[in-house]
Amino acid sequence: MDGAESREDWPVLVWFLRSRRLERIVLILCIAALVTEFFVLVLAGERLIGYVGLVLSAIGVLVARAQRMLGLLISVLGAVAAALLSSEFVATWTIVVFQLFSVTVRGTRAMPALLLAALPVYVSIVIREGGDLQSPVALVATACCAVGASVGSAVRAQERYLGSMRQRALDAEAAAHLAVERGVAAERLRIARDLHDAVGHEIAVVNMNIGVAEVKVDSEPAAARAALTVARTALQRVLRETQQILDILRRDEQATSTVEPVADVHHISDLVQAMRAGGASITADIEEDVGDLDAGTSAAAYRIAQEALTNASRHGIGTTRVSVSLDGDLVVVDVWNARAADAPNSARSGYGLVGMRERAESVGGTLDIEQPPGAFHVRALLSRGGPR
Repeated sequence: MDGAESREDWPVLVWFLRSRRLERIVLILCIAALVTEFFVLVLAGERLIGYVGLVLSAIGVLVARAQRMLGLLISVLGAVAAALLSSEFVATWTIVVFQLFSVTVRGTRAMPALLLAALPVYVSIVIREGGDLQSPVALVATACCAVGASVGSAVRAQERYLGSMRQRALDAEAAAHLAVERGVAAERLRIARDLHDAVGHEIAVVNMNIGVAEVKVDSEPAAARAALTVARTALQRVLRETQQILDILRRDEQATSTVEPVADVHHISDLVQAMRAGGASITADIEEDVGDLDAGTSAAAYRIAQEALTNASRHGIGTTRVSVSLDGDLVVVDVWNARAADAPNSARSGYGLVGMRERAESVGGTLDIEQPPGAFHVRALLSRGGPR
């Protein structure tokens, strides 16, 4: 899913319910109420003291832009002063209602703000009405204060909810991208491992046989030709396996490959024969009837044997022993070769050894590498049914 398209479907508040726009509207209404109240007082010939509440309300509106609760408190004092000292007071407590909305929509808790504002307004109007606790004006003013605080709190809660939904969508999108990137990285690693196993081994075979041909080209032409034939066959296998990998990369998801995979446990015998033809000394005990194996297990067995034999030809001395057998639900690949006493310890390093271990683990198996004095031993236990 495209990120831009998915974000168009994210839930949002309609434009006239968004807090920033509502705050601007409330500010305009507060200014309108102050101007209207001022002209009403002027036309009514209000005494100078009657303007105290109006002035305090105006100051409260200005201060609330930076200090929410302080501005609300000043506006409440203005409403109380207007109720007790002025002939007109409706606009001032209306400003308190607007201020309650403004402070709660910006994150102030509704209940403390409501108690701070509604109680003084109610008491001051009750005093103005001669102590009538059931004064309609006092009750209406208090109810309006509750509505202002409730609406502001509700808008704030809705915006926070929608914000959390958008964040969850962003997190899900990021997780999806991360999963894709991990998949790509894993696929790159698999391709690199296949190329290393296929090309590295076959190039070693080619190199070995070309060396044989170079030595025997004059004295034993037939042996030289045989070595070159083996080298050519190895190069053909490199080309074929490389082509298979390229076909997989180019193939559509619905397409199927008709090429028999080269990396298969049944081809280990051919691998041994090719290396013997290049002059390697190998004794093999390979169980031919291994039954139905998971394709991944079969490929892993071949690649592990291939890499182990390649390492033996490069770093070993004498005869290499290789065996492939069944042990219950396990396929056992065992490769042993002698090594010079001064050969470096490499059981934990090298792309080939890392690749063998990864292949074994990918099919639910294990790989053990041992280096007793003068020897190198690789033993892989692979699950016949693949990973579980």
